[in-house]
Amino acid sequence: MQSRNGNHAKGIDVSHWQGVIDWKRVRSAGYSFAFLKATEGPKLVDDRFRVNSQGARSAGLLTGAYHFTRARNEADVNAELEHFVQTVESAGGLSSFKLPLALDVETKEGGTRANITAIVREWVTRFKLRTGRTLMIYTYPDFIDTSLDGTLGNVPLWYAYYNSGVPADKGGWTSWEFIQYTNKGRVPGINGDVDLNEYKGSEADLMAAYNRNDQGKGPDAPEWKEAGRQWLIKHAGISPEWQAEDPLDIGTLGAILAKYAATGNK
Repeated sequence: MQSRNGNHAKGIDVSHWQGVIDWKRVRSAGYSFAFLKATEGPKLVDDRFRVNSQGARSAGLLTGAYHFTRARNEADVNAELEHFVQTVESAGGLSSFKLPLALDVETKEGGTRANITAIVREWVTRFKLRTGRTLMIYTYPDFIDTSLDGTLGNVPLWYAYYNSGVPADKGGWTSWEFIQYTNKGRVPGINGDVDLNEYKGSEADLMAAYNRNDQGKGPDAPEWKEAGRQWLIKHAGISPEWQAEDPLDIGTLGAILAKYAATGNK
């Protein structure tokens, strides 16, 4: 994977453990982005999520949100996903979170490597179907070694890596999108320790990649593709945020067909 760089954009990730945050001081100290804990499992909502979302955005930081999964099998994913999405919607809507939304996977309720990997794959597929956006995975080296196989390298990685030196390629990943490099950071406006992060490029790169009204949209799709998208929105219940030019893998296709079949249409 690539190395850290002093010119990379700086950010933090927080939850209720950081208490009340002075977001203007955080921004003035040079931090340009923040990931905020939203939910955990099928029911828990972080009680600082909504106020942190509003405060960080008002201070000019780009925000992302994350869900801490407790899923034991693929069947648990849908309830957790709906809980996460609805919580994010209640805090300003999906579009107000410019950074990727992330799945925090670091505990072993799923048991085996094969089952945990299947759970993550189900999350990635269902999330794209539900929101039209690409999910990012947060995890750490030992968890990859013990609990994930090498098939997830196409999923953006938020990497918890606290060692010095350049992180080695691991579990199919050859690069990281964001890196969390310490949980003992000190930042003006926050009492106590806080996780510190870097983006893979400069602050200008970060803004160019994520602070766009057309984020995730490519060139105009052919009319026949757009017609198909509209049909799926109407008849299969996919998210209107899904774009006609988005890539379609076999897992996503299966999820679309399963959702269509569940409506009772023939």
